Amino acid sequence: MSFVPPRRWRWQAGLCALLLFTTPIFAVNAPQDVRLPPLKERTTPAPALFSHWGHNSQHCYGCHPSVFPQSPLGFTHQDMQEGRACGSCHDGQAAKAVRTMSCEACHAPR
Repeated sequence: MSFVPPRRWRWQAGLCALLLFTTPIFAVNAPQDVRLPPLKERTTPAPALFSHWGHNSQHCYGCHPSVFPQSPLGFTHQDMQEGRACGSCHDGQAAKAVRTMSCEACHAPR
């Protein structure tokens, strides 16, 4: 006589297998660099460029969807100074403060 796991176990095992195989697909599909949309048209400085891989010590769920919804979102330096957007981490405690960084750190034309 063979052991047959209860239905609940089979369902949980199936869900675990699904997550195990789909999570890497979602991670690979994230764009490496994202050009942040400016709130108004301008040519200088270049719109900020965010690198997902430069922030790879964080996980997707650290910022999405709480800090950044997964849709185009513009914000200002004032927003960051008030702890929103990039300023939620770049506050001088969790990460280097935005106000102490050079403009080229984010606004480099890559």
